[in-house]
Amino acid sequence: MFNRLNSYAEKRNILTDAQHGFREGRSMAACQSVIESTLEVLDNHLKAIGIFLDLSKAYDVLNHQILLDKV
Repeated sequence: MFNRLNSYAEKRNILTDAQHGFREGRSMAACQSVIESTLEVLDNHLKAIGIFLDLSKAYDVLNHQILLDKV
């Protein structure tokens, strides 16, 4: 399913260049983007704040039966 959805999205350019998650060859692009943005802010003598969230286990706390019923 993932391969079909990914192929569809890639062929039709649905996802922006800012979307890095689960896209082949883009994991380092996300890191590079954060670093470049931070350096630009610091070069302009401004303050930089980063908030990073790990939501990889977010669905583990849901009642899967309720989720399936909704789908």
